[in-house]
Amino acid sequence: MTGTDPPIPDPRSGRFQPLIVMSRTAVGLALVLAVVGMMVGGTIGSAAATAAVAVVLIAPLARVVWLAARWFRRGDPRYGAVALGVLAVVAGAAVLAAI
Repeated sequence: MTGTDPPIPDPRSGRFQPLIVMSRTAVGLALVLAVVGMMVGGTIGSAAATAAVAVVLIAPLARVVWLAARWFRRGDPRYGAVALGVLAVVAGAAVLAAI
């Protein structure tokens, strides 16, 4: 291999592309909803602001779910179990907050 050879393409380079697209979409959606929530008053503004907060809370949890499924599918149950533990802690906190 000389210095002029092109780099060998990595077949794994696109494996996180769905996660990247989801994260960027969630950020954009949260931004739009937050701006609408600030600019529009009344019920619509309040609903948009609430939806922005919901997107900010749900997006990381969706990422953990995606990673857990990937880890279990790829044969690394330790990381998958840790991800499920994180989700269980969040679910427990939500239940305690609702009480």
